[in-house]
Amino acid sequence: MNSYKIADIKPGSFFSEDLFVDNAFLLVPAQCTVSAEQLMDLNEWGFTQLYTNGSVKADETPAPAADAAQQGAGETKAAAPQDNSVDGKTETVDASEFLEGEDNGPTLPKKEPEQKKAPPVNSYLKAQAKLEEVRNTYYKFYDYIAGVYNGYVSDKALNKAEIMNTADSLCEFVKNNRRDVLRITSSMEIDNKHFLISHCMRSTVIAITIGLQLKLPQDKMMELATASIMHEIGMILLPPQLYMNDKPLTGPEKLMITTHPIVSYNILKKANFSLPMQLAVLEHHERMNGSGYPRHVTGDKISLYAKIIATACSFEAITAPREYKEERSSYEALLELLRNANHQYDDTVTKVLLYSISLYPIGVYVYLSNGKIAQVVDVVPGQPKTPFVQVLGETAEDGSPKVVQVDLEKLRIIRVLNKKEVQDTLSALEKMSNKEE
Repeated sequence: MNSYKIADIKPGSFFSEDLFVDNAFLLVPAQCTVSAEQLMDLNEWGFTQLYTNGSVKADETPAPAADAAQQGAGETKAAAPQDNSVDGKTETVDASEFLEGEDNGPTLPKKEPEQKKAPPVNSYLKAQAKLEEVRNTYYKFYDYIAGVYNGYVSDKALNKAEIMNTADSLCEFVKNNRRDVLRITSSMEIDNKHFLISHCMRSTVIAITIGLQLKLPQDKMMELATASIMHEIGMILLPPQLYMNDKPLTGPEKLMITTHPIVSYNILKKANFSLPMQLAVLEHHERMNGSGYPRHVTGDKISLYAKIIATACSFEAITAPREYKEERSSYEALLELLRNANHQYDDTVTKVLLYSISLYPIGVYVYLSNGKIAQVVDVVPGQPKTPFVQVLGETAEDGSPKVVQVDLEKLRIIRVLNKKEVQDTLSALEKMSNKEE
């Protein structure tokens, strides 16, 4: 497998074989050119090398980077992409471009954005109906997961084939309805009393989103989704006060909590789930730096599924309300994961999550530089700071909701609204709507 330094690759170059950003993430297929925008985005996101089994086709060929045996300490040769593994090494992620004020942050490469026309009124109504339909289907999957967990409490049995088939259907559901599924926020969930099921459902949706962006094959997507659905099954065998408590846990209680991945692993092993799924539930609380549990293994020994579920779980936990804490915005969650304090999470998986849902995820409310409030309704791959937003209280010429793409100059996102600001804004809009009626 050859690795090429991004700095040496010229725009317009193409390769004889598929070109990968890492061991699993395809950048461009064979014989397709690499654009200047792609190279600039990769540099901005902190990537330094690309990998391929082929060779570059251009007037000037950049020299392949040295193999792992010839590289200095801290550099690792990429494995063949076919194994769908993620390199276990950690790297420093420069999150400054996402943490700085919008006025001082670096600008993205200038290019003509794809023009999206606001839909007519009847299309908007259809979109709202579709969102409601997606939400109803979402809760059918939710109810299924609740049934699996409650059923195991009653008879200690699992229907492996049925669970995996449902996981496969859930993958297709998320793939076909990603935009609407990601708009179903924690505030729409059942109350905190059922947060364990809610956590599994939301974490699974996020894990599937990451897996789709990594272009995992369907059989691996099904395994990932199944493992994500089942990763907390061991928790329900522990005393509820351990995970429903709004008070700090004692030392013995913390120790008991750390056993739930082992319990989940044993449950899946007994039910004959595959080894990759068993390891996923066992390792989902492991961390890249070895600070996790239950075995304190480091990044190179943690499975890909576990790395994805760990990131998805952490994102979900930050953004979901609990009896002992307020939820934080998706924006804040992404920033925390990007900072990756002490290298807890796999950098590639974290970047893929950002690439999949944007720095300003679908559904969040933002304050614009023109003083107006808007909701993010679509994201632009590769442009995490410039999503499409629907300006609240405004319509286009045809009477449909006004949808525009923000930029980094004329119409910028200043900040994300907090929970109270969102509630006040929606309340004011509802009052205005009632007056008009």
